[in-house]
Amino acid sequence: MLANELISPIIPVVNELDSPASALRLMNEYHLSQLPLVDEDQYICLLEENGLLDMDDPEVLLKNVNLPYLKPAVKGNAHFFEALKLVGDFKLSLIPVVDDEGHYIGSITQENLLYTLAHFNGVHESGGILVLEIDQNDFMLSEISRLAESEDIRIHGVYTFNNPATNKLQVILKTNRQNLNTLIATLERFHYTILYRFDEPPSGDDIRVNYDLLMNYLNM
Repeated sequence: MLANELISPIIPVVNELDSPASALRLMNEYHLSQLPLVDEDQYICLLEENGLLDMDDPEVLLKNVNLPYLKPAVKGNAHFFEALKLVGDFKLSLIPVVDDEGHYIGSITQENLLYTLAHFNGVHESGGILVLEIDQNDFMLSEISRLAESEDIRIHGVYTFNNPATNKLQVILKTNRQNLNTLIATLERFHYTILYRFDEPPSGDDIRVNYDLLMNYLNM
């Protein structure tokens, strides 16, 4: 799933001729704590509710204000997990999407990411999820698959990305088994580090908990 497939068509933008007060009204109307500032299709920065509330003159034009340089964004062809990571890193209610020249394409809300994560997690399918942490040189999917098969467990999906803070590889495994106790024991016996496990039948609340846990994990 790519970022440009998750763009919400209803998210407004703010321009430099708007005021802090009008931007805050839009945030309140759409239940968001950030909105993108866009000038002639060019993404300028991300306005935050707290920063706007702290401004002395709520009616001043934004072009006359020294704005904080907060400019998180994701490319349209990026995997949705990159958007998830930025939302976690900056604690955002949305993440802007841009093209290669920095032109604003749209925004993805945290809610859209939540529903996509639920789909990725296989909420409507049986099977648990494991998040592993592995040294990049030690990652062998064939070995992990072999260990899973030794416990009569199949891996239905794999997603990997690097954590620059630890220089290690994070590996997310979607399996066909709800109870992963035996697989976890086997992986730990082979010195794999288990960061998180999601192997209980999911409810609506569980999806939110899993989302929050994954945000904490991506924000490490």
